[in-house]
Amino acid sequence: MTKILFILLSSSLVWATSGEEVKQKTKEAVNAAGDYTVEKKAEFQKSMEENLASLKADLKALKAQASDKTGETKEKINAEIADLEKKQSQLQADLKKLKKSTGAAWSEIKNGMSKAWDATKESYEKAKSKFH
Repeated sequence: MTKILFILLSSSLVWATSGEEVKQKTKEAVNAAGDYTVEKKAEFQKSMEENLASLKADLKALKAQASDKTGETKEKINAEIADLEKKQSQLQADLKKLKKSTGAAWSEIKNGMSKAWDATKESYEKAKSKFH
C-alpha cells in the first residue's frame, strides 16, 4: 500500500505547480489509497466469512461420519473434530477483531488469519483423509 501511495503521490505531484495543488493532489492520493485499503479489507473479510461457513458445513459432515464409527477410530475422529472446532472458534474471534480493525492493524490481523486459515484447512483435509 505504501508503494501505491508513493506512486499516486509522486505522479500527481509532477503535474502540480502550486502549493495548493500539491496539497490537493496529496489529499487525493491519500484518499485513493484509503479507499483501496477499505476495499481489500472488505474482500478479505467476505472471503473469511465464506471459508468459515464452508468449514462449519465440513465439520458437520465429519461429525456425521464419526457417528458411524466405533472404538478407537471414533475417539480419534472426535479428537480431531474438537481440535478443528477450537481452531474455528479462534478464527471467528479473529474475524470479529478484523471487522473492528482499521489501518495497519487490519493488515496484521489479515496475515495472522491467513496463516491460521491455511493451518486449519490443512488439519481438516488430514482428518478427512483419515476417515474416508
